[in-house]
Amino acid sequence: AIQAQAARTSESFAALRPSTMASTSEKPFAVKIPFTRGDVDCGLNLFCQISGTTLGVIHGLNVVLSSPFKDSLDTPAQLGEMNALINDIAYGKIISGMCVTMTFGTFYYGYMAVRMMKSEQRNDICCLPYGINTPAAFAFVFNIVAKAAQVAAAKGMSYHEGITYAWRVGCAANLVAGVIATLVGFAGPHIVKLAPKASLLVALAGIGFTWLGIGQVIVCYQAGHVGLLPLGIAVVGFFGGVKTSPVPTSIVVMLVGAAVGWSSGMGWPAGEAVKAGGTLEAVGRSMDSFDFYAPHFLDAASFAAIPEVIADSISIILPVALTGAVNTLVSVYASHETGDLFPIRESLIVDGLTTVVAALFGSPLGTCVYIGHPQFKAQGARFYYSFYSWAAFCLLAMTGLFAFFNAIVPPYAIAPVILFVGLAINQEAFACTPEHQIPAAVLGLFPPVADWVVSKWPHGATPPPELAAIAHGALLVGLLWTSIAVQVIQRKFKHAAVWAMIAAALSAIGLIHQSQADLSFKTFTKGAGGFGTSPCAFAIGYSTQAIAFGVLAFLQARGSSRVPAPRLDKDDLVDAEELGQSMGRVRSESAVMSGAISPAEQQVQEDVQSATESNECQHVGP
Repeated sequence: AIQAQAARTSESFAALRPSTMASTSEKPFAVKIPFTRGDVDCGLNLFCQISGTTLGVIHGLNVVLSSPFKDSLDTPAQLGEMNALINDIAYGKIISGMCVTMTFGTFYYGYMAVRMMKSEQRNDICCLPYGINTPAAFAFVFNIVAKAAQVAAAKGMSYHEGITYAWRVGCAANLVAGVIATLVGFAGPHIVKLAPKASLLVALAGIGFTWLGIGQVIVCYQAGHVGLLPLGIAVVGFFGGVKTSPVPTSIVVMLVGAAVGWSSGMGWPAGEAVKAGGTLEAVGRSMDSFDFYAPHFLDAASFAAIPEVIADSISIILPVALTGAVNTLVSVYASHETGDLFPIRESLIVDGLTTVVAALFGSPLGTCVYIGHPQFKAQGARFYYSFYSWAAFCLLAMTGLFAFFNAIVPPYAIAPVILFVGLAINQEAFACTPEHQIPAAVLGLFPPVADWVVSKWPHGATPPPELAAIAHGALLVGLLWTSIAVQVIQRKFKHAAVWAMIAAALSAIGLIHQSQADLSFKTFTKGAGGFGTSPCAFAIGYSTQAIAFGVLAFLQARGSSRVPAPRLDKDDLVDAEELGQSMGRVRSESAVMSGAISPAEQQVQEDVQSATESNECQHVGP
């Protein structure tokens, strides 16, 4: 059925473009890839998205890697040495390593476009946009790398040992996530049916609400005299409908933030003896990073850390990998709205493999297909725009010039751009969630909020054990809570019982609600706050939920008047492919609402879609 639908859609677009579908009997078809102005504009736009994420990640790495160790350093010289080490890891390993996977992914998706041109005998195919997986990147930086650095400091490691250890943990986690994403990719469109739609999206919405949301607002308020203007400009540009084209809004925000930061004459960060930027001395030091950075294969110590990483971080890795696969799925479905029918399963597998390649070359950052294909195609982009972005990224990454940009752009100019990502993730999650399921989605935000609060707990103090229990495995706990709540709201009590039993099993082995998994069950009845916060206690609690839901399911099946019949939504009546397509359309609509694309560009997309649907009706009949 999927192949038949794909064939009908392809025929529809053939009818819409008779001039490009000349008969092969008249003239052999030849692939021609023209240079277009749209490729230049969209290449700059895509590069700005990727570079904005890169600068945000570099800023985040500097914060999470330095914070656990800087208080133990006695002199500015030691602080400078630590910052030099962080820069060496960021530019010499992480960012340069991304060049390998960016090359692999960009060229493969270019190959897929050329292959489609040949098979469909038309030259108006637009490449899939590809880059760093922004939500997953920040989730790994703030939830895995940051915690690894904190653990290293607590164990008494030196800053050199601790920072290197945290980097290795991040790479190992990314490798595991890439393998999981690759395996999940073989399921194709069916991954959207693995869990309720709201729970798949709310996992990363929690990261967007805390680390990408509250955390970035705090950065702006650390220097209120210069941080509030770029924050206001970001709201105006991203959500107020004010257009900044041809310059992307993110670049405008950064330029405004840099202008007010330099005009203050105080440099940044405030209160630090050694300034990272905002002074000529800082810019001069940043040029010390100018060099040639060749990617290096991951060292043996990183592979040795994989078992420990799986035990400590699988509750973060699994939801991030699953949600990343869903994001790629709906992004590729969005390209189908324009008639470019890229294979779903192949795209998912390639995304997983590119993340594996990134990890193998020393980067904890995953990659994915971006949502912007329909908008890029509406602006005239075809083939080369993705390669323009790739070339610019690799030039900056392999020469260390990102360090120069980090010295001239203050953190409060980057924070509003990251904030927009967090708000957009939440906007998308709630836009895709039916109104009556919103309480379930909100419930799923509580564990990530608890996790963020615990991470900010004053040094030397122990957070309340009940708060820590909610925080441990926050992303997976949020997914489970939302899944249970959605099934209860839908009155599908059998499904709710199954999800509760899954939560009970994960609690029993310590994957959720505990600081570390324990497959030996030595701590089964021991919790930080006594038995009440032990793995046994939570396993019992979720099991009793499952029993209660099972009783309700039994009464429902017997026709009890007190237990209504299951509620059916339209998502229950469609297959996995149609559900993915609808999520792709919602994401495009969310992009228009947030100002990421113009209504005019969206109208072009809607006109094409309307023509397609009209032409399809001629094929399938009334």
